[in-house]
Formats: sequence, C-alpha cells, structure tokens
Amino acid sequence: MALLIYLLFNTAGIYAQKSNVDTTKYFNPITDDITKRLPPLRVLVDSAGYNSPDLKYEDLKADYYYYEQISAAREWMEALSLNLDVNLGKWDYWDKDEITRVDRYYNSQSIRDNYAIGFYVRMPIATLVDRRNRIKKQKKWIEISLTQKEINRRFLQERVITVYNDLVSAQNQIRIYNDYQSFTMTQMQMAQNEFLNGEITTAEYTRLKEIQTRGAVEYQQVIAEFNKLYQILEVITGIRFNLINVLR
Repeated sequence: MALLIYLLFNTAGIYAQKSNVDTTKYFNPITDDITKRLPPLRVLVDSAGYNSPDLKYEDLKADYYYYEQISAAREWMEALSLNLDVNLGKWDYWDKDEITRVDRYYNSQSIRDNYAIGFYVRMPIATLVDRRNRIKKQKKWIEISLTQKEINRRFLQERVITVYNDLVSAQNQIRIYNDYQSFTMTQMQMAQNEFLNGEITTAEYTRLKEIQTRGAVEYQQVIAEFNKLYQILEVITGIRFNLINVLR
C-alpha cells in the first residue's frame, strides 16, 4: 500500500513538472539530508519486495508444486484405458473346391465395417495405497516454497534497512570528515608559515602533513562508500532516485 501511494504521488509530480526540460536533482551530502530526498523507508522495503527476483522465484516454485499436486491427484487415471478400433474396407477371397477335389478356385468379395471398443483397468496396488501420501508431499513442497519466500522477504527487509541506515551514517561521516578537512587545511597553512619562519621542525611539519593526507584519503573513502551504498539501494529497491551527488 505504501508503495502504491508513493507511485501515485510520484506520477502526479512527474505530470506536474512535464514542462521542465531538466528534472535532474542535484544532491550535496554536506548541506542536504538524504532521508528527505529518498522515498520513505517503508516504500523502499515494499519496492524491494515487489522487484525481488528471489521472491518471484519462490512464487514460481509454489505454482509448479501446485500443478504437481494436481497431477498426483490424477495419477490414478493412468491405470484406465479406452480403445476404439474402426475398420472399413473391401475384402477379396479365393476359395478352393475341396469337395470335388478339382483344382478350381472361387472368387468372392465382401464389404465389411468392423467396430471394436475396449476398456480395461490395470492399476498397481501402490497407486492406490500411496496416492494420498504423494499428494501430501506435493502440498509440503508448496509450504516449503512459501516458507522460503517469507525467509527471503525478511532477509530482504533487513538488507534494505541496513543499507539505508549505512547510507545515512555515511553521509554523517562525510559531514564530519568535511569539517575535519577544513580544520586540517587551516592547520597546514599555519604549519607551512611556521615551517618557513623556522618556528617548527621538519619532523613536526611532516607529521602534520601525514595527518592531513590521511584525513583526505579517509574523506574520499567515505564518499566512495556513500556512492556505493546509494547504488546498492537503487538496485535492491528497483527505484532510480535520480540524485546527482556533487561530491562524486
């Protein structure tokens, strides 16, 4: 239901903005809030379930076992057989005269229509005894598929929730590292002036530079992690968010 409501409002929004040439949404993880630019978490979970091939696969398996159950219930009919034979034609006969012992043959013709209908039953005892058991086994396979579907659904829900929260956490880390970068850059400018004035040693300047470099590397790593989680969430939910990250 949440997914349906979101799609309805999203479709309405598209029609309302159809006069705009560029509908791309730019997103800055430092100033914007990702939770306000994405659909609600409930919608993301529902969309992931709707687009999940794993859940679709279990549905197909359940349908297959249902048809197997029907076949198992009808298997006894294989012991029944109905035959219908029809022969139409003209027959020529040559008969020898056995009474007079003269080598003479008589030709005769006949037109005959023959019909034959047969019905028989040949049913192994196992078909009767084990029929109910085979039907129950197919029903259990259906239950197994539906249970596996529910397991996959819960795992998928946990996956969406985990990725969503990791994405939010990654954005918070971007903001923290961004502030840290601003601090280390200011610190390095001061350290460079102090180094040129001979107020700090080369070793101290090198130590500060290593701190600044390590922070820059970690800053790029958390940006990459944010982008990865964003793409994973798109794949899992089957929704294109159309946000362009300005920090890519």
